[in-house]
Order: sequence, then C-alpha cells, then structure tokens
Amino acid sequence: MIRPAHGAGLPIAPRAGTIDDIRREDDKRGYERDETDSFRQLVAGLVVDGDRRAGSAGRHARRTLAEMSPGYKRQPVLLLTRPLTFRSTSIAANQACTSCHGAGGKTVDTSSDGVSRQHWQSCGACSGSGAAR
Repeated sequence: MIRPAHGAGLPIAPRAGTIDDIRREDDKRGYERDETDSFRQLVAGLVVDGDRRAGSAGRHARRTLAEMSPGYKRQPVLLLTRPLTFRSTSIAANQACTSCHGAGGKTVDTSSDGVSRQHWQSCGACSGSGAAR
C-alpha cells in the first residue's frame, strides 16, 4: 500500500511540468524586450528592402498618407455635438446665455497641414449650461 507523504491527506496532483509553468509566467509578463527588438529588426529590414526596390525603379518609398493617397480627405475621428439643454421652471434658466446663445459652448477648429482637429469648448459665461446667469 502507498501512503501519502508525512502530514498530507491526499497524494500530490499531477502537474503539466516545469516548461508549462515557465511559459505561463512568461505570458503574464507580456511582450519582452527581445520580442519587440526582433519585431523592430524585421520591420527595419522590410523598410530597407522597400527603399532599395523603390530606388532601383527610380522612385522613393511613400511614407505619409498624403504621398500614398494624394487628395484623400480624412474624416474627423470624433465630432462633438452641442450638449442637450433641459428647461427648468425658473425664469432665468429659460433665458439663453448671451455669449453662446444657449449652445453651452462652441466647436473650435484647429485644423492645419491637412489634418482636421475639432474639439468642444464650453462657454465660460454659463459654465456650459447654455442658460443665462
């Protein structure tokens, strides 16, 4: 009869092994330096090869979106709309802010060099509520 080790009630459960334990610990840490370095080396090699091929054809490799697709107009990533305004029963709340005319702010366009940038800027006079104070 086989008896369990001293002080143990049940025999030890079988394990997958040391290699699987190491692999699990490695996966918990995520990408490691050697993995990202090898990926960067691969990409750098592809870039050099692309530059060489383009040069031998009398061209240069396209690097920017404007070079790859001339005339392409990007859609803005996010368009913010004016916030919803809720009417209150008080008389002052029903009157629109004189600075933003009840919108609560405005969309500011800071586009340049073919890149569209828009963001919402809240009204300072009404703190973005759209109601007169």
